[in-house]
Amino acid sequence: MAISSSSMPRTAALSAAQDQMRRMETRSRSLSPEENDAMDVAMKDAAKTMKRYETRISLSFLFILLVIVTIVLAVIRALPEGIAAMTPKTATDPLAMLLASFAWLFGSAPMIKAASADLMSVLAPFLAVSVAIERLLETGFNWFEQSSRAIADILVAPRETLDWIGREYQDAYQATKDAMETVGVETTPEKLQLITNAEDRLVKAEQRLRSWVEAPEYIAWKKAIAIWFGLLIGLVISIVGDLGMMRYIGIPTPRVVDMVLTGLVIGSGSGPMHDLIGILQGGKDALGSLADLAKGKSVKEAAQALHTETMALKKRNE
Repeated sequence: MAISSSSMPRTAALSAAQDQMRRMETRSRSLSPEENDAMDVAMKDAAKTMKRYETRISLSFLFILLVIVTIVLAVIRALPEGIAAMTPKTATDPLAMLLASFAWLFGSAPMIKAASADLMSVLAPFLAVSVAIERLLETGFNWFEQSSRAIADILVAPRETLDWIGREYQDAYQATKDAMETVGVETTPEKLQLITNAEDRLVKAEQRLRSWVEAPEYIAWKKAIAIWFGLLIGLVISIVGDLGMMRYIGIPTPRVVDMVLTGLVIGSGSGPMHDLIGILQGGKDALGSLADLAKGKSVKEAAQALHTETMALKKRNE
């Protein structure tokens, strides 16, 4: 009989795996040595199933995955450029193709002359992409948080402060399941009340789980995942689209470095993007002021030299 109050299939799977482990442990006490060996294999499989459902998110794993995705995307993006740059003589040489691809990848991209000196106008398309990524992540998390299964995914293997809530939900789910199996086809007031109590407990447990979307632990998890997905999307867009901020600014940079930096910047959000544009614009204005100052100094020195030379000619004529 299905449990109508639960919409968490992942929790159901975990509960089934835990039941299987308990049954195997009970049976293993009365088995022969040969049967024990087979039981050990089955228990290992069940333990793997539980571990799969209880896996926590590792930030180091996410970072390594981000690096691997970046490298793979960069290589895949460079291969067509390497093939296009090959001559008919080297068209069948894989080594020449790889060298041409890496030459394109690590070479400097041509500078793009900006139509305006205002970096905000020049980098506006990158800012638009950054804002679009932010909105995409917000939409994704709004949908994510509306699903009770999503909260269960986070709290199946919770931190110590969330252990009780995780256990309470598992116990409530098991109690409701047992109540359904006990009732069967017989419906008496006592059994119906048993189902009602169990389902009420399960509903409260699910509501408690959903309330944790405002918990500090969940907020920290959400920020970490949002940053990771933002950086991933930014890197995918910049590498696949061969986007580079440095070539617009006028700073010669290896293409792969330019693409990675651009992906990290647009993936970090519109706030850091605004800050970076402000810093770059301020630096550019400062350099322009220094150039104007140096130019004015040179003109002054030239005028003084001309004045000195004029005075010397006057003295000679006298």
